[in-house]
Amino acid sequence: MRCVRGAAAVAVLAAAIGAWAPTDASAVAPTDRTDLGGTPVDASTDPGEPTSIDAGLWAVTLGSESAPLHFAYQRQIQGSTIHVGAIGAPQGTLGDGLAIAATDADIDDPEGDDCGSDTASTDSSAPYATFGGQVIVGNEIDTPDSTCSTADTVAITLGRYGGYNEEDLPVALKIVEEAPVSDRGEPAPETEELDFRVPEPGDPADGPAGSPSYDDAPLLDLDGDTFTLDTTVTEGTELLWRVPVAWGDQLAARVDLPALDSDDAEALGSPSSYLRVALVQPSREVFAPTLDDYSYGYYGGTEASRLVVGTYPLRYTNRFTSDVVPTLPGDHWVSITVADAPEDRAAIDVPVELTVAVTPTDAQPPTYQAAVLAQGGGPGPAAYSADKPYLVGKDRFAAVASGNPAPQPSEDDVYWWTARHVTGLGLGVVSLVCCVIGAGWLVRRRAASR
Repeated sequence: MRCVRGAAAVAVLAAAIGAWAPTDASAVAPTDRTDLGGTPVDASTDPGEPTSIDAGLWAVTLGSESAPLHFAYQRQIQGSTIHVGAIGAPQGTLGDGLAIAATDADIDDPEGDDCGSDTASTDSSAPYATFGGQVIVGNEIDTPDSTCSTADTVAITLGRYGGYNEEDLPVALKIVEEAPVSDRGEPAPETEELDFRVPEPGDPADGPAGSPSYDDAPLLDLDGDTFTLDTTVTEGTELLWRVPVAWGDQLAARVDLPALDSDDAEALGSPSSYLRVALVQPSREVFAPTLDDYSYGYYGGTEASRLVVGTYPLRYTNRFTSDVVPTLPGDHWVSITVADAPEDRAAIDVPVELTVAVTPTDAQPPTYQAAVLAQGGGPGPAAYSADKPYLVGKDRFAAVASGNPAPQPSEDDVYWWTARHVTGLGLGVVSLVCCVIGAGWLVRRRAASR
């Protein structure tokens, strides 16, 4: 297996490299759409030689006709649960999708046992909005000693699913290893209907404006409160806000769209602007549960409308029931996407009133083991503690699952290169050379004028 480690590039190598940039299909491609974040990694297309990765957020690209990408994750904690999520930022307008699968890697059984799979695809009316899914490895409630719960290595396959886009698909792959619990906390109800409080708008604040970047999304730290803001979203863009969610919390988001008078509605024309609101959890799974409202709608009519999404209470036991979300504590994102403008007019800024609420419930949180063992036996990771049970990076534990620490450089690091890094270095070298040439020209000119 190829070990992938991130490192900062040495500046003096830039002169030797110049403006060269790699063209590997798995390298990260620049995107005009939403920025997913993540550390770039050169992924393998050979299932017999998967790329070894640590916990963290990894950036790759799926080519339009490329083979699936293959990764291997080494379990660090005995009895742990491994959360594998993937989110894509489509570049085209014809629809797209991704598929993610996990198996236990066994020398005696190259194909391994199925440890879960998921697919995700775009919204047909806003086909460039980010989309994602997740696989939870080791969450078998009735078979805690299954091969997926005890496997030393988990093999991960990431590929394209459906769609007709010929463009590359940037993807962020999220890996979190969760320590075992001594108490699961609130039990899952035998039957449960989605039920959440639709937030009532308050006096709107002027922003903060959303960001097209997951890393740069503004933080709405509500802590059981409700917040309303006025903003605009330009047609053809997706904007994000970040909201912390703790055990027992329910997250809900409401988007209100104003009515237009008949003259303005007629001037805007038909079709009017399509909007979608969705939620994204720390694993990067995208979902949009709703009650009597819709998670999508249109701006440009003579009647006001609202879009609503919300979640179940965040419980450890949510993971044992299909479609009961979310499953992990930490930063969640509220996403608003507005479809492209029709070809016969320029894009407009759509006014929206966004109300976000985090409502605590009395659902009991889980209790994590006070001490853990390393996979295969022996003392567990030194940095582990019961109040920081999530391995979110190499030797990096956190209280929540949303942290994305960049890999730490070390003396034996393997330098990684991407088009973005190398092009940046090349531009830096070119700029420096231009400055030197310009300075020399000024010196010669002054000397000649004396």
